[in-house]
Amino acid sequence: MNQAHSDILDLIARGDMAGLQAALAAGADARARDPWGVTALMRAAALGKKETVDLLLEHGAEADQTSDAGNTALMTAAARGHVEVAARLLDAGSTPVHQNKWGVSAYDWAKWPSNSDEILSLLHARSQ
Repeated sequence: MNQAHSDILDLIARGDMAGLQAALAAGADARARDPWGVTALMRAAALGKKETVDLLLEHGAEADQTSDAGNTALMTAAARGHVEVAARLLDAGSTPVHQNKWGVSAYDWAKWPSNSDEILSLLHARSQ
């Protein structure tokens, strides 16, 4: 992982939107990954940062880009109960039926949070 990728992931983790906007404007890759293939979009989705997800998608992040394990940003949003982020990812073309290396989909991950009914309803409504 090069320094630019490390920086963009750190900016997301710190919630530094101004820094992230500047980095992306300067050409940082919105599809940045950590050593395990976890993407910038996955990191933002896991944190429930809809504005960050929007910004990354606007700068070329792919809604269904997968980690080395085959996970997507939608899976991480579903697992954490971030309804608005999950809806945005679905709007951007994320696939709720995609399965990771172990055959687990966003539907399975959506059973974890306390608002699982809300996440599952969203996934079902968007996949019909």
